Amino acid sequence: MTLEIVLMWAAVTMYAAGSILYVVGLVFRKDRLAAVATWVSLAGLLPHAVAIGVRWIRVGHGPYLGFYEVVSSYALFAVLLFGIVALRYRAMRPMGIFVMPVAFLMLGGAMFTPKAGLEITAKLASWWLTVHVTFAKLSYSSFIAAFALALIYLIRDRITTGRWAELFRKLPSQEIVDDLSFKFVAAGFIFLGVMIAAGAIWANEAWGRYWGWDPIETWSLISWLTYAVYLHLRLTMGWRGRKAAWVAVIALPVVLFAIIGVPIVYQSIHGAYLTGVEL
Repeated sequence: MTLEIVLMWAAVTMYAAGSILYVVGLVFRKDRLAAVATWVSLAGLLPHAVAIGVRWIRVGHGPYLGFYEVVSSYALFAVLLFGIVALRYRAMRPMGIFVMPVAFLMLGGAMFTPKAGLEITAKLASWWLTVHVTFAKLSYSSFIAAFALALIYLIRDRITTGRWAELFRKLPSQEIVDDLSFKFVAAGFIFLGVMIAAGAIWANEAWGRYWGWDPIETWSLISWLTYAVYLHLRLTMGWRGRKAAWVAVIALPVVLFAIIGVPIVYQSIHGAYLTGVEL
């Protein structure tokens, strides 16, 4: 077993432990476990990041070729973004009960997929591809954070008694949660727009055209338009609170399908790079 794989499994273990601690803390009303769960989860970032770095050196490119690399890097960004929020707003630590199981399942699932390093070709050796991939990870991580916050808002809006209510009472007010969800959507929307633009420039370098209505291109645009609807409803129509939260929750499956579902369902040039199977 290589150092990279050992480090990745260490990260999976810490993410799983963080998820379990969050659940146990909620069920048995152990407030201190939320803090412990947060630090255990964030500790998993170290072996995770080092493993990605080791692989980067070994294969000669960043984590953007093959399902294993792509999904594991999305999990890293999601936990990193959660960590920033948890450290900035200590009262937001309980949102880890939503974020960490997702990160654990993403990374754990990736560990059972092929891990062979894919060769970096002339078409892929572009600075614009690096920009494209970086902003993709930033945008999708932002949307996951917005989803978690929106879900917290909706659950707390409906549950006023019991253990969940006790947990959520320790969070910032509903207004702050709603505002944070909106800010993450706005940031993700901008990041996704940059991702699409950088991808178009890279596509012109690689394939001689800016836009070809490839399935992943099309679904990236659909994702961007979905969140454009959210921003329109909020900023123009005045949708806030419960209505806005429902839109943020419903929008995430569109993004997840664009990331994971499209390469599986459709034949795509992008899908060939993501899955490692040449068309």
